[in-house]
Amino acid sequence: MNIELGFSSLAFYETQLEKALSWAEENNFGLLEIVSENNHAIDEETLPAIKEILASYKLNYTVHSPFSDINISSLNKSIRRESIHQVKYSIFAVHEIGGKILTFHPGRHSAATSKSNEGTKKILFESLKEISDFNKDYGVTIALENMPDTFITTMKVSKEVLEVLEEKRLSGIKHTMDVGHLETNNVDIGEYIHDLREYLVHIHLHDNFGEFDNHLPIGEGNINFSKIFRALDDIKYKGRIILEMTRTEDILKSRAFLNEKKFLI
Repeated sequence: MNIELGFSSLAFYETQLEKALSWAEENNFGLLEIVSENNHAIDEETLPAIKEILASYKLNYTVHSPFSDINISSLNKSIRRESIHQVKYSIFAVHEIGGKILTFHPGRHSAATSKSNEGTKKILFESLKEISDFNKDYGVTIALENMPDTFITTMKVSKEVLEVLEEKRLSGIKHTMDVGHLETNNVDIGEYIHDLREYLVHIHLHDNFGEFDNHLPIGEGNINFSKIFRALDDIKYKGRIILEMTRTEDILKSRAFLNEKKFLI
């Protein structure tokens, strides 16, 4: 299985990005997902310095677009406009740093649309059309992520995700599968992988017990990773996998678990 394994900068959320980069090299990781939030934000002000820092390291990168206070499905036009701008700038930033893949969120229900899936879906499709059209000038792989089970989230199961990805007006949108999010929705992750096989380019791995999205080390929750990797082998997955934990020791535990089980061979 030809998979590139990396980790998320979430584990360094309260520190500077360079600490995540140096830790990656010290621990023999060749891939980092930069979460464009807090101290790792990639924006008009920080991009020049980040490009200079990244040039000092021999790593591959993916980027997670900002998600705090961002909602590309918002009823509020000003909020939606700024949210779309944030995703567009992330596309530009990924292109500038040579990062290849951008993960971003589909947005969520607003108070007035929480009981109307169609209302949120209409707004989401309009936003995604604008984002996908913008990306035609950059050619970045933009990957929409599935969401955990809450009353305001959208795109939680394969039917919802496929409805977006198969829409002909939305060219070139791919999929980041978050297995922890899927577990909170009580879905068959093996079936989900087969359903989304044509679009799957990026994976977030972490564990939980099905109730909360608490980003446990792999092997310390209920998720059936044997089933997941059998399905990935079936579809001949050759994309990237990101260990998305909030502590460095959990990242190392998770890599050791994958190696012990020989899931990546």
